[in-house]
Amino acid sequence: MQKFLTFDCYGTLLHEEPTYDAVEHAAKVIGVDHKLARQRFSEYQSDRNNMHPYQDYSILTRNNLIHLDYQFGLNHQFEKYYVDVLTAHRSLTPFPEVISTLQQFIDRGYKLIMMSNSSWDIIDANAKALKVPFDIWTAEDVHAYKPDLHFFKTVNEHYGFTPENHWHIAEGYPSDIVPADKMNWPSIWVNRPHNKATTDIKPTHIIETLDQALPYLN
Repeated sequence: MQKFLTFDCYGTLLHEEPTYDAVEHAAKVIGVDHKLARQRFSEYQSDRNNMHPYQDYSILTRNNLIHLDYQFGLNHQFEKYYVDVLTAHRSLTPFPEVISTLQQFIDRGYKLIMMSNSSWDIIDANAKALKVPFDIWTAEDVHAYKPDLHFFKTVNEHYGFTPENHWHIAEGYPSDIVPADKMNWPSIWVNRPHNKATTDIKPTHIIETLDQALPYLN
């Protein structure tokens, strides 16, 4: 029996902070409150209202920077850093335990599948940083961002997941754990930042680093 693991990418496998660091650096150069800029960028990027109708991740990022200009009363100042922010995002690196743990999953017979709110022009570089083979599904492939169940249903139907052959592993609680529950997928929440659940939905297991999933996956 083929076994499958689906993963969120950012925050689960790759350290996403450098993307926000690039925004903070731009704010410092521009001369505005860098902490506030980072916060507002993060909030915009995670607000699903900014993703309908569908737009590619790179366009979403550019719109976010234009929105920051508006928020701070600026004219094309943050937007000028669009390429820098995307470059930082393409250059993200894995958490220390990730590559060795992914290889152990492969050695145990699992097929690795990435489900990412990203786009084709970014995700290839991110996947190469992981150094192991992945099937890759992005928001651009399905024209929907997680937690939209269309994303989850499309991948589910493609592979024929069952509770016996598949686990979903992710850091994002609202974007991944909640919809995984709606799909009746067993899930492992990689809660690195020790966030609190925002609903009464519970994952199958909660861990702090990816290697802690190994005892649950034979």
